[in-house]
Amino acid sequence: MAQKRKSNSRSAKRGKSSKQQRSKGGSSFGRILLGLFILLALAYGALAFKEGKLVPEVLSELKLKLPDLDQSEVAEPETKQEAPKEEKKIEAQPVEENISEESPEETPFDYDAFDLYFTAAFDFMWPAYTANDAIIERPYYTIRYNEEHEQAAWVAYKLVADSLNQTTYERKDNFREDPRVRSGSASLDDYKGSGYDRGHLAPAADFSYDEFALSQSFYMSNMSPQNPSFNRGVWKKLEDQVRDWAKANQAVYVVTGPVLNKRFKTIGKNQVSVPEYYYKIVLDIEKPEVKAIAFLMKNEKSSADLSTFVVTIDELEKLTSLDFFPSMPDELENALESSKMTSRWFK
Repeated sequence: MAQKRKSNSRSAKRGKSSKQQRSKGGSSFGRILLGLFILLALAYGALAFKEGKLVPEVLSELKLKLPDLDQSEVAEPETKQEAPKEEKKIEAQPVEENISEESPEETPFDYDAFDLYFTAAFDFMWPAYTANDAIIERPYYTIRYNEEHEQAAWVAYKLVADSLNQTTYERKDNFREDPRVRSGSASLDDYKGSGYDRGHLAPAADFSYDEFALSQSFYMSNMSPQNPSFNRGVWKKLEDQVRDWAKANQAVYVVTGPVLNKRFKTIGKNQVSVPEYYYKIVLDIEKPEVKAIAFLMKNEKSSADLSTFVVTIDELEKLTSLDFFPSMPDELENALESSKMTSRWFK
């Protein structure tokens, strides 16, 4: 019996010891949690103190889903968020008013405000081009050749009064293929028996002041199939007018060509396209009267007045997919290309 009691005593001691250990372990875990909570509270307090806000900005930007609450409980935060939106609307109003006041109709464009430095660029008069375009630059004019249509998409040159007032050379009509077109230009045979003229794009009479320049204008790359009544009629009339304008304004820039915007009827072995329309742009970039004018003419006989063919350069750009005078400052380019300016030319 005495031994039995001793055994019970040892068992009681072991039970007491395990309870103490569990109690000690639970107490340690509680202290760890309490320590973490204190550290978080201190960090939160430091952040709030640094930002000077009860709720730090980091926590206020968190997008937390709120449970369904009565609208009265969320009314105040919504009001605070809406306030900045109202301020932005108020600031935007003066900008809209300024834009409407500076409309082209109310404010005349000040051409004198622009420095014409860009005219010194060697390619100033050329429409926009890429490295892959077939550009042929000659001393008196430049062309961009279009292989698909076997003619130039545009010809650009400067026409000066001093040159036009010189003694002229006799035209020799030495039409010939252009050796600088790598793929081969149109030929004389393409036009034979076609019923179409070898119509100059840059006219021979614009270069008759110099024998070499005159000869250079007869390359087939400068020709386009034109209805004889058109070439010798209204188109020639426009060419004469441009020379008169060059003399009156000392110098003008000319960009001219066919409208090559689709498939056309073709002539000859080289399948030279017969365009339906031709364009011509004349630019006077010398002060005091900076101005430009553009024409669009159908490839047919016409006795209409030249002023009836005037269009805006913007309209030509849409039709031809060309970008004229891209080196100009945008504001100046837009002013010149969006207006017809007919009254400045036909006086």
